[in-house]
This record gives sequence, structure tokens and C-alpha cells, in this order.
Amino acid sequence: MKRAIRTAAKSGFLAADLLSGRMPGPRLLIYHQVGAGMGRQMEVTEEDFRRHLDWLVAHGEVVSLDRAIAERGTPGDDRRYVLTFDDGYADMYDNAWPLLRAQRLPFTLYLTTEPVETGVALTPGGQAEPLTWAQIDEMLASGLMTLGAHTHRHRELGDLDLAAIEEEISVSNDLIEERTGVTPIHFAYPWGYWSPVADTVLRRVYETATLGSGAPISADTDLFKLNRVPVQLSDGFVFFRRKMNTGLMIEDKLRRRLAKYDGP
Repeated sequence: MKRAIRTAAKSGFLAADLLSGRMPGPRLLIYHQVGAGMGRQMEVTEEDFRRHLDWLVAHGEVVSLDRAIAERGTPGDDRRYVLTFDDGYADMYDNAWPLLRAQRLPFTLYLTTEPVETGVALTPGGQAEPLTWAQIDEMLASGLMTLGAHTHRHRELGDLDLAAIEEEISVSNDLIEERTGVTPIHFAYPWGYWSPVADTVLRRVYETATLGSGAPISADTDLFKLNRVPVQLSDGFVFFRRKMNTGLMIEDKLRRRLAKYDGP
């Protein structure tokens, strides 16, 4: 029943989006888990992920985050796609990494460090085990992965004071540098929610910051308010293709309203 309702809703959102035409700017795609089998909207099946990659390669170019940012606002930027993964789940290494490696596709991992450091899953209940530092090192060594920061404990920054925000960021950065030798310059907000207090800190520490969703990226977009396109389980392959064209912006606006989020 829930699946049927989601499909009907997406069809309605798609019809509305078609009136707005093709979404401009590069697409920064958000993935979390691949082939986890948990049934959560934040994951995709391994088969759908494989089809996503094939479609992206056939209809545009999968590029690094740095390249997409540098070339935003140039001709053809709406057919440049950036694969980003949040948190750092083991199934990303097991199911997504072999496909990315085989096609030599660049991607960005925004890492939440506490689960990797402790081995305790960010999401309880099994099937959400974290990556290991050895797996992260392997992906880094390929030259395909850009490693970004996603805080230490994945706490919503809007709920924290300045001292707590600085701790989340400094602990995360210190661990990434100590374990991998990489100094992260890219950051993703936990839950995708912007925070004015965190913004002041991020601008001192990083070069970019990404949110969960929102307006398309243009040449004038603030590099610390880069919006991404969430890829969901209910998208499957059909709605994924449509989302790459229109962004399903109406669906996104409704989701933000339901979450009572009015940020950028």
C-alpha cells in the first residue's frame, strides 16, 4: 500500500515538474546504502544502482565533485553528474565500489567517523555496518574517491551550540587525517540541514559544504550551500531517470515542508 501511494505521488510530482522543464546545473546525487535490503528510502537496490550508473554514463558524464563545481555555469553542466555517498556503510564497499571501480567512475564519500572508528553501526538493527579504515584506504588508493567530512557522530548541527559544532568537526577531521593522511576540504551537513552557526565554522575549515536538497546549482551558487539530489528506494529506475531531468523539485519542496525545514 505504501509503495503504491509513493508511486502515485511521484507520478503527480513528475507531471507538475514537466511544466518547469529540465533542471539546470550539475547534479550532485546523494546515495547512502546500496543493496542493504533494509527497505529504507535512503537505500537503493544493487540492480537499480547498476542501471543508474549505466544511464548516467550513456546520457552524460560522471565527474568529480571538484570538476563539477569548477565547471558549473558552463555549457553542458546539466549533464555532469557527481556521485556522493553519505555516512560510510560497508554495503557501499561491498556492492557499489566494485561497479565504480570497474567503470573507473569518480565519487565522493562524506564520512561519519565514529562508526568507522568504533565499528558500531550508525543505524541500529543490523545491515548498516560501517566501513573499515582499510576499505577506505583501498578506495582512496584508486584515485577515484574524494574523501569528505560528515561530522563525528552525525548530530544535526542546528541543534548544537558553537562549541559542540566545533568538536564534531575537529574530531572528525583529526581522525580522517590520522587514519588516512587526507585533510578533508569538502563537508556535508548531517541530515542535509543548514545551520547558520555551523556555517561560520565551516567557512574557516573547508572549501565547500553540501546540503540535502534544494535549488539547482548555478555559477552564482554559494559553495557552502550546494544542494544535492537525493536518490531514494522508491525512485527505482523509472523515476530516477525523470529525477535526473527535472529534479522532482515539487516532491523535494513537499519533503522539506513536512520536515519543517525552511533553510536554503
